[in-house]
Amino acid sequence: MEMSVDIYQCGSKHIHVILHGDAEGLAAFTDYESFIKFVEACQEFISNRAQVPEAFLDAFKNEGNPR
Repeated sequence: MEMSVDIYQCGSKHIHVILHGDAEGLAAFTDYESFIKFVEACQEFISNRAQVPEAFLDAFKNEGNPR
């Protein structure tokens, strides 16, 4: 995967995130607190995606071996 991220803070305190490569786009945040909320939401998404769903684990467990 080829991707780069540029993050800039303008004099007006706006923060700009620019994605290049496999992910493309621009996000502009009005202030630092908005940017923090965005980063926290990304971290929560990553944490939740890292967990294997229980239904998936149950599909592969043996009758005599619970895991």
